[in-house]
Amino acid sequence: MGAAALSLAPSAVLARPALNLGPHSLRALARDMQGRLILPGQEGFALAAWPNNARYAGVLPQAVAMCANQQDVQRCIRLAGDSGMPFAIRSGGHNYAGFSTTPGLLIDVKAMNNVTLDLKNGTAWVQGGANNNDVAAVLRNYGVAIPSGRCPTVGTSGLVLGGGWGFSATHSGLTCDSLLGTELVLASAEARSINAGNDEKLFWAVRGGGGGNFGVHTGFTFKLHKVDKVTTFNLSWAPGKQIELLRALQTLQLTYPQAISTRSKALPMAAGANPPRDSLYVQTLGQFWGGEKELREMLAPLYAIAVPQTADIYEVDYWRGRDYLLTDDPNGLYDIRCSFVRDELSEAAMENMLKWMTRWPGGSLLQENMGILFAIGGKVKDVPSDATAYVHRSSNFIFEMEASWGPIDKPDTVQRQRAWLKEYYDDMQRFLQPESYVNFPNRDLKNWASAYYGSNLAQLSEVKRRVDPGNLFRFEQSIPLAPKR
Repeated sequence: MGAAALSLAPSAVLARPALNLGPHSLRALARDMQGRLILPGQEGFALAAWPNNARYAGVLPQAVAMCANQQDVQRCIRLAGDSGMPFAIRSGGHNYAGFSTTPGLLIDVKAMNNVTLDLKNGTAWVQGGANNNDVAAVLRNYGVAIPSGRCPTVGTSGLVLGGGWGFSATHSGLTCDSLLGTELVLASAEARSINAGNDEKLFWAVRGGGGGNFGVHTGFTFKLHKVDKVTTFNLSWAPGKQIELLRALQTLQLTYPQAISTRSKALPMAAGANPPRDSLYVQTLGQFWGGEKELREMLAPLYAIAVPQTADIYEVDYWRGRDYLLTDDPNGLYDIRCSFVRDELSEAAMENMLKWMTRWPGGSLLQENMGILFAIGGKVKDVPSDATAYVHRSSNFIFEMEASWGPIDKPDTVQRQRAWLKEYYDDMQRFLQPESYVNFPNRDLKNWASAYYGSNLAQLSEVKRRVDPGNLFRFEQSIPLAPKR
């Protein structure tokens, strides 16, 4: 799979020669770290270097710095600044576009994963390497939560810095809306603790500005939300009436924007090329902040269109509901595109989506995520678009599409799949906002800076110029520096 990933990763990444860091600088870093510097050939290197998206598994670092504390991060940044070596930052390692891989020094904070509660003040301190599971393991015992994502191994750091979608977003806001402060190591290797009171502009920028742009975040303070009962649901319908069902699911979401959160999609029943329209079925998964009886009444219009083939509806404790909604998707070899839907996806847009699904060129895997609508409105829309760096506050949904393949799929098969995805995405743009979620990044995205940041881009560039004037924290889609005045 490593060889396959090497052949499929973008040539611009793999063609760049790795800078020889030199044995003296690496020895010095290894000697000074409280954590561990892992070199190629040493035990644990392959696991430490492996990314979530295996397309980038061929981008191997010269060393992985497994940081044990903030001082280790400072040592790494000081070395990177002094030597000019390339580096990348990793928490969960789930960057879809491979921006947490590097041919230089990989700075990994995963071992910094402590979570501490202050129930008196209703806050939680989360270290920069903690993932969703680390946070859940502590919070679930106290009836409190932080709005977070579905995948248990996604890093809290990457999640919050890009905004933070999850099934609680429509009810409690994005993850970044609960952020009260953060500690980070800047390009100067200085460790800073910031909040709205002591650095309002930088704190504004890190709430939606994306990871890896302003520093290495080593900890976060979050406001806690009390949680109790919720009702989870997973419904699927037999093929047919796809448009009617998908439109009714949108109506359900928009009728109860803060009480419910849905992830709805159409998908084929089996793997294979050109799935016929009558083999595509509709499925929705989500969470309701209320009881089972009330939810069943809300679902009546959907049942009137067609009775679900399967309907799992459970009124449970919030954390049991969270466990039910968990997923490790995406994982393996995949490519992703996404845009935002301002109001709702029109009937014409859905017809176009289904048409492209029937044009799937085929491969070894069942394509379960060919067209997904994630609810992203509700409480998220209560915050003005310029109040944080997350600019997409006027939208009700994220529309996402994926292509995935396995090692058995030959390069020409993968090329056809990725060409299909690009043409499908481009053809859908007439129905969508010219915006994209920075936590679902794609290297091929045109006008990516304006798509990720919109009207907030200029201010983000000004903050970048102030805190990282030498542009140390840079990668293919890092925030550009504002021009010097």
